[in-house]
Amino acid sequence: MTELEKLRIVAGYEFLKHIRRRRLYVILGLTLAAELAVLILVPVLGEGYPDNVKVMAALLSMGPSLATIGAIFFAGDAIAGEFESKTGYILFPNPVRRITLVIGKYLACYAAVILLVIFGYVIVSISLLVIYGNIPIETLSSFGLCLLYAGSVLSVTFFFSSISKGAMGATVITLVFIMVISGIVDSVLMMTGQPHWFMLSSNGDTIATVYGGYELFLEGVVPHGGMGMTPFEIETPDIGLSVLSMVIYLVVGFLLSIWITKRRQLA
Repeated sequence: MTELEKLRIVAGYEFLKHIRRRRLYVILGLTLAAELAVLILVPVLGEGYPDNVKVMAALLSMGPSLATIGAIFFAGDAIAGEFESKTGYILFPNPVRRITLVIGKYLACYAAVILLVIFGYVIVSISLLVIYGNIPIETLSSFGLCLLYAGSVLSVTFFFSSISKGAMGATVITLVFIMVISGIVDSVLMMTGQPHWFMLSSNGDTIATVYGGYELFLEGVVPHGGMGMTPFEIETPDIGLSVLSMVIYLVVGFLLSIWITKRRQLA
């Protein structure tokens, strides 16, 4: 059996595990709930739906953004779980290279997250068609950025999973890194007028800001005239630089997770 055939078996088995797990359907439910909340609250709290279809599209993109967080819950135990539960004693001595196992697990996690993202954008597209009768072309760019962001989040999670003693630790560390540490540093850099395109939290914002920047997105969440009260200028990161940043997170995190897993001892 070739290594490629082994990779296909590992990826297929891991993907079936994700399909059978409750967490996939929990995140699907959360994504649906987030989209419904936007569809219900926007006209209730405002004066109906925004006139600009792009504003509504940007607001609805929060659902797919939430779906990418599923990458953390899918991948938190991908590597750390094998060491924590000692199943590595069964897997690693087999004639399947560790690099094959890591790549197979990564592909399976990515496939599961892609399903979540597609689900989110199906809701976005249907909602925009029903309300406005058209879908902005930027939705396609948002979809691509969401997939890339999911891959970068997945790689970062794999990295923390490869160095963590347990699956819960890897999940919590990744959540704190992305949603707390990166978010705080990103905010500080933004308030001080410094470049912040390389922060992962800022990269995630591009999923919504691709429709027209922070200014257009905030039209849907800030009362009229509220933008002028902002004590600092909000500068939308360059999409090209953000894409470069996400690619770096994706590649470096993934390669480090493979390198560490190959050298990590079971005991």
